[in-house]
Amino acid sequence: MTSSSLLLHPFSDTDSEFFATLASDERVVRFIGYGKPWNQQDIDACIVSALQHDELNQVGASRWFVASMAGQAVGVVFSTRQENSIEIGYWVSPAHWGRGVGGTMLDQTLDMVPELFGLATLSAGVAPGNTISAKLLTQRGFTLTVHTDQLDHYVLTRQSN
Repeated sequence: MTSSSLLLHPFSDTDSEFFATLASDERVVRFIGYGKPWNQQDIDACIVSALQHDELNQVGASRWFVASMAGQAVGVVFSTRQENSIEIGYWVSPAHWGRGVGGTMLDQTLDMVPELFGLATLSAGVAPGNTISAKLLTQRGFTLTVHTDQLDHYVLTRQSN
């Protein structure tokens, strides 16, 4: 897959159904939260949060993006300002697993998000059993900084422009 065939666009209310599909798919959420499909109340709360556009310099401000190929949504990217980093996360639709979509989403996120937030340090939390996500991060220079039974924390500091 070429990176030009995948496009990231800001999450909008028209993407809510796609997100709900991912959040209710046990394969996608296997390593997210409690590892079970989300209920409608939690899905709705996340969508409301995704549609808020707080000032990007505020801790907790987030921007969501939907990845699409040929006009079809294939994944979601999350980015949230923390105290010392921008936390990123990504979900890929199971229909597109094994096709390089997650890596391409991550590459585009790494190009866009630091500039968007004006902060060069990125972080990601990964469930210890999610070896594919851990591998994608480490291949791109992230280092494991904290390991727990519930969540491993990875950090990448990029050069500022």
